[in-house]
Parts: sequence; structure tokens; C-alpha cells
Amino acid sequence: MGADKQNGVVTYNRRPPERPLMKRIQYGIWNPEERTFLGRTGKRWGVIGLIYLVMYICIIIFFSICMCGMLSVMDERIPYFTLADSIIGNNPGMGHRPIILDEEALIWYDVKDPKTIQKYVDNINEFLAPYENKSLLINQGVNQHDCGVTKPPRNEVCSFNLSQLGPCSKENNFGFTNRTPCIIIKLNKIFDWDPVFYHDPNDLPPKMPVDLKQYINSTASPEERRKVWVSCEGERPADVEALGPLKYHPYPGLSEVFFPYDNTPGYLSPLVAVQLMNPTLHQIINIRCRAWAQNILLTDSLKDRKGSTHLEIMID
Repeated sequence: MGADKQNGVVTYNRRPPERPLMKRIQYGIWNPEERTFLGRTGKRWGVIGLIYLVMYICIIIFFSICMCGMLSVMDERIPYFTLADSIIGNNPGMGHRPIILDEEALIWYDVKDPKTIQKYVDNINEFLAPYENKSLLINQGVNQHDCGVTKPPRNEVCSFNLSQLGPCSKENNFGFTNRTPCIIIKLNKIFDWDPVFYHDPNDLPPKMPVDLKQYINSTASPEERRKVWVSCEGERPADVEALGPLKYHPYPGLSEVFFPYDNTPGYLSPLVAVQLMNPTLHQIINIRCRAWAQNILLTDSLKDRKGSTHLEIMID
């Protein structure tokens, strides 16, 4: 397939010789006449390889410079964008357990069928595992200690003792077997968010539940009122009637010693266990739990729920 040289003149517009199919494939891979591999000589392959080598070396150097520049201005503990500048924003949401993704917000079980109870108990146990077993934490919880009412120094965090949840314990199956189920409530973590508390018990929001107002008014000191308060209610009048009385363990609030969250290893969110003491059986009860602080805004949007969490429960 080489170029013809007639009278010393090279001509490329010649008809290629006729060869059988297998021969054409063989010549396409290696042409012994022109000494080409896949249509290129060794020199041309060398030039192409050198071009790509230089190009990829330049890309690697450029990428490395960009990464070094970016990492030099980043802190592994402090996000670049925080609070209102971040995607999460500065209005925390709430979460609850148990929650089974396949069932979404509905909690349904039959007291006579242990299998329907066990999945909820297992879900709560899985969530509480780091609280019970510090070895599951990144730093094994070596910087945790009981804070009381005093905020911890930097690089230390407050521990949360599950014994504070009282009857809402693993040994008691979180009340599910006694028709007094416990719902574990937590506030979602937002870096550097600090709650603004309701310091004056006479200046509480009009929509705050009466029983929560009574509890706040019963506090003896300003330190006891420095909490993000938590309340749960039925969403509609029928739900309010069916829900019955509630008990909060250890109290209906989250202590200030856990705020702000600053991404310190070993941190665990504070919890409130809400126990349904006498819910109506054989009926779906819609419940909404919400957090109370001056800088927590409640949104009713199902798509972007802030400051509250919704659940449904039915006990047979």
C-alpha cells in the first residue's frame, strides 16, 4: 500500500491492491511494506504519545495548584458558607425516631404482634447506639463530659445520658409493648447556630401550648429557661382528643449547653422523649412536634418543613 514512484515522482492516488478480507485486516493492524501499526509509523506514534504526555502533565500540575489553593483556605471543621449563606440556612428543622423509610411518617403496630413492634424498637436502638456505646464515635467520646448547666470549653462536648429518658428505655421497649410509645425528638444540626431563648416567661408566644407555658412558668431560675423548648400536639381537633396526655423526658426542652454545634468530634445531639400516655387505639393520630426559640420560624410547607416534624401513629 506504499506510494508509487513513477519516474521519481511520488503518487498517492493509486488504487490499493486487491487482497482477501483476512489479509486486509492483517495489513490494517501491521503493514510490513510501510512498517506501520494501525496506520501510523513508530515515529508518528512517538510524537502523538509525547503530545498526550505533556498535555496530561500540564493538566495534573494545573489541577494540583488549584487543589492546593482551595485546601489552603478551607478548614475541615468550619464550612466555607454558614447559616444564612449556606444551603441549609439558619432555621433548623426537626427529626424524630422511629421512622421507617418505607412507611414514611406512619407508625403502626399491633400490641399482640411482637414483629410489628420490633422494627420500631430496632430503629430507635440503631439511632441511640452512639449514645450508649462511645466506641462508635470517631474519637470514642473521650472529650465528652457531664456539663450540667455550664457550656464546655472548645474541643470538648457535653454527654447525653440515656438514663434521662426514664421509662423510654431499651429495657422497656420504649413503651411500645405497653401502649405508651415513646417518640424521640431531636433538633437538626446547623453549624454555628445559637438559639435565642425566651427569657421572660410573661413574653411567650400566644400559640405556645398551655402546658408548656405552665412548665416554663414553674422554672425557678433563668438558667432553667435557657432551652429550646419542644412541644407535641394533635394536628386537628380529632387528633388532639385522640392523642391524650403526654410526658416529656427528661423535660420539654433542649439545654443551651449543646449549642452552638461547631463540628467538634464526639458531639451528640440532645434528645427529648415524648411519651404518649393514653392514646386512642385503632385510630390514626396525626402529631406535629415543634421547637420553640425566638429565632426558629415555623413553616407549614410539606416540601421544606422547618422548625417541626410530622408523624402519624396507629395502635391496634
